[in-house]
Amino acid sequence: MKKARLAGPTLTGIKDPYMTTTTPPLEERLERGEITTFAPCPFALPTGDDLAFLTQQQVGAGHKNISFNPANHAVSGFVSHTPEQVDRLQNLMGDFSQRVQAWLTALLPRYAAGWQPDRASLRTEEEATRRLRLTARNDLLHFDAFPSRPTRGARILRCYVNINPTDERVWATSDSFAKVLEKFGATVGLPTRDSNTWVRRLGQGLLGLFQPNVLERTEYDEFMLRLHHFLKTCDDFQERAARRLWHFPPGTAWLLFSDAISHAELRGQHALEHSFFVAPETLALPAESPAALLDRMICANSTSRAA
Repeated sequence: MKKARLAGPTLTGIKDPYMTTTTPPLEERLERGEITTFAPCPFALPTGDDLAFLTQQQVGAGHKNISFNPANHAVSGFVSHTPEQVDRLQNLMGDFSQRVQAWLTALLPRYAAGWQPDRASLRTEEEATRRLRLTARNDLLHFDAFPSRPTRGARILRCYVNINPTDERVWATSDSFAKVLEKFGATVGLPTRDSNTWVRRLGQGLLGLFQPNVLERTEYDEFMLRLHHFLKTCDDFQERAARRLWHFPPGTAWLLFSDAISHAELRGQHALEHSFFVAPETLALPAESPAALLDRMICANSTSRAA
């Protein structure tokens, strides 16, 4: 396990006498916005004819990627030609989903105790040249928020794999959620204290956030979606925010909480991805989650107005 290669200067030859060699647990590093890479990928990936088969054609508007739902084994967002093609794509995406889940269960067992596996995706389009509406573009800095799949206070853990046999995938990261919330939260529009039913859910410590077929959107989900759209349309943030580049070679996997660090997918074609909704009760640092940070800002604003 190692970090991806970063662009830019680094400091060398400086030793801090107070520096500790103790590395925080992986869960804490992820929850604070670190991207952790694994090269080579620690689980089996499609090869040969199976890898070539995954260069499927996506359908048009309405589908950013080819999507696999592990709950019902359904695949959508691709141009379907034959039943055999559909079956093969379902099986390959199902195998990928099972392997990611098995690996992450062993790597991050505390999360697996309360997560909800979300969709897996096959990304066949080149990020640098694809045409999408502004708020759907991946190459603009953002935090993830899914319009049709609200998390209701859960966190979004994502595993990516570059399955391109020759070309790297390039990302940029910028400010943390805490920093962006402090700077733009009021502008985006903070929820009111009375409307935050999601706060009560978090306070009760329920693992029952994940109810099948329930698509209730909370004020938290609405705020995260507003923030997602705001950042993508904010020229000041897109043009002036400090950036760090990440280069993911072929065969590399990487993990992140995509609601913790603003990120953009600048370049790359052919990748697999799997998302998980991680319950607040299983977090190592629940007080540093976006939902908890937002709640504290709402409380602070309510107190200042009352005073």
